[in-house]
Amino acid sequence: MRPFFNRKSLWAYPVFGGVGASFGYWLQGVDERQTKMLEERKQAILEKRARRAGREASAAAAAPTEVVA
Repeated sequence: MRPFFNRKSLWAYPVFGGVGASFGYWLQGVDERQTKMLEERKQAILEKRARRAGREASAAAAAPTEVVA
């Protein structure tokens, strides 16, 4: 029966595995940085919306109301 692996090419498997693992490690770091940046941006937008809603509410409360008869 013929062997599954050729002894001369066995060195390639760990090399390809190492390259694939390092690419996955790098990609995981990219994903974590993007997720962190998006979360920070989301928080900034939510804070900005809350400040705007507060300003609009205080402006509406301070503005005199007109009664149309």
